[in-house]
Amino acid sequence: MPPLTVVFMGDSITEGQYVHHSLRWTELVAARLRREFQGDSNDLHFFFNRGMSGETTRQALERFPRDVQNARPDIMTLQFGLNDCNCWDSDMGLPRVSELAYRANLIEMIHRARHFGATHIICSTNHPTLRHKALACGESLEVRRERYNDIVREVVAATGVTLCDIDEAFRRHASDQQLADLLLPEPDVLHLSPAGHRLYSEVILGDLEAAIEDLTSEVPD
Repeated sequence: MPPLTVVFMGDSITEGQYVHHSLRWTELVAARLRREFQGDSNDLHFFFNRGMSGETTRQALERFPRDVQNARPDIMTLQFGLNDCNCWDSDMGLPRVSELAYRANLIEMIHRARHFGATHIICSTNHPTLRHKALACGESLEVRRERYNDIVREVVAATGVTLCDIDEAFRRHASDQQLADLLLPEPDVLHLSPAGHRLYSEVILGDLEAAIEDLTSEVPD
């Protein structure tokens, strides 16, 4: 099996903020995929966590050449939105990134990843949080998150990449009470707990396995 490169591109949810690196979803799936596909062979599979805490898609595009294009990934996961949809008091209610710009930024990252060799791109919606207080715009982060998730689904349909609907999966596996166990406790209630990372890894693992199987099946014996 030839070497494969996977880049996990995203914000603090991909980075795994506040959680030990060994418990982050990116590390969990990388370890599982190495066991499944590398076995005892000497083939190397490279996994790069390119999550950045607090980042929006606008900021991500600025570092995209360094963190994604230079790696020339075969597979890229793409997760952004919780910062993009947020509204700071200093912006007088405007989102950090508008809905139109968010859509355009996701599409540009998909286009750039493909141009530099990524044949499989997995784009994730964002998980539910317990952030229900009104922001400067008058809406809660949860209301805005759902709207930006809809944009992710629209982008996936328009570009033909793979959708990993983390939002739907978390809602299917957890009631509101159970959701608290998947998130860091108050006052955070947004970032994933170790249990949340485990669930995230279970949800996205199938898409990554399918991508690797598709790539390796293209290689002649």
